[in-house]
Amino acid sequence: MRIAVLVIGILGILLGLIVTIVSLALPSLTDNKANFNEVLPGIIGGVVVLIFSFIIAVVGLILVLMKKKKA
Repeated sequence: MRIAVLVIGILGILLGLIVTIVSLALPSLTDNKANFNEVLPGIIGGVVVLIFSFIIAVVGLILVLMKKKKA
């Protein structure tokens, strides 16, 4: 269970990074056919996922380290 929390957090961090990077690159990749204001919700969503996933990953890391300390 503790490892699962850590893995979910890490996968969420990767997802948040991918969404944010793709949303940031979209205006330049489409020759400004996608306006920055149009991709802003994707950027905000990616950052929110990134922040929550980072918190989950830290909690998972703490749980794993506490288990190792007890053993």
